[in-house]
Amino acid sequence: MAENYSAQNSITIKRLRSNDSLMLTFENNGIPLFQAVDEESGAVSPDWSIAANQPVRTPKVTSARGLAVSLSGHSWAYNGVALNFNGAESGGWKKDSTGKFSLNTSTGAIKIVGNLASKTNIAGDTLTYSCVASTAGVEYNLTGELPIAIQNMGASSYYLAILASTEQLTSKVTSCTLTTKLYAGANAITDYYIKWYKDTAAWTDKNGQKSVTVTRGDVDGTQLFIAEVYQSSSASQPIARAGVRIIDTADEFQIVCYITSSNKEVDTGQPVTVSAKIVNMTTGSTYTPTSASWTMDVMDKENWKSLKHSTTNSISVTTTETDRNGTQYDVDVLAECHFN
Repeated sequence: MAENYSAQNSITIKRLRSNDSLMLTFENNGIPLFQAVDEESGAVSPDWSIAANQPVRTPKVTSARGLAVSLSGHSWAYNGVALNFNGAESGGWKKDSTGKFSLNTSTGAIKIVGNLASKTNIAGDTLTYSCVASTAGVEYNLTGELPIAIQNMGASSYYLAILASTEQLTSKVTSCTLTTKLYAGANAITDYYIKWYKDTAAWTDKNGQKSVTVTRGDVDGTQLFIAEVYQSSSASQPIARAGVRIIDTADEFQIVCYITSSNKEVDTGQPVTVSAKIVNMTTGSTYTPTSASWTMDVMDKENWKSLKHSTTNSISVTTTETDRNGTQYDVDVLAECHFN
């Protein structure tokens, strides 16, 4: 009897800056990477100089084939500038030369210990993590990015964060919790209504829940979960959106996204072509089903909306998708396949 399978994964395409089955995600301590700033006074909220407010992000790398992975050479950069952790060390945390960051020298975790938003910094920032991951005698260079949201304290716009208790499910870790937090300027908002989606498919039985549980049954390889927030259950227009990807590292099949064009980064007249294939994680071989239904989307990472759609296992990313409203953006390419 034929079995029905579903699998999904995604890849981030860089805007003019440039696997084996190693998966890098970041664990969090329940504090969003978000600050609001008063442009007049420079006052910042939350105050990251206070220990109870300090966000921590810990890199986590797993092998989809269940192999042991060790990390070394932890390094972080802030807005493209490498951080130099040469300061005092206490409790396993070593400060950097700016005094705003601390590194856990054992795990590679970063803690933000000083305010980043200011009268002169009212736009979003980026932390970039790099390491060497070793598994089965082979070393891989891995890199991941963490966006830091910054907005005006008096802004009328809303910011929605989704915090996952873990972004990687395994045969032993079979569920995780997604928790939403909403802000208007510096103010945390507790009265709001949430609608949930798996990609673009409504997850209606979770509507109204600010915190939801995701199980392995909800994730096919990698699953994008999107939350839309409304001021009330009767409102028709969302006021903010956010997304988070959860990986099931123990799934038999995974989608692997890879760049097939000579161009590896998008630029004017230089599109990037992304293709996808199904990999049997038990054997490591490419799996070609007799019947497959593919979709691929270029996703806006700001609001998790599709900018371009394909019904094949290949899609081209151009400046039409990366350059919008006079600003250059990175985008995500999401691939999904249903097969027998």
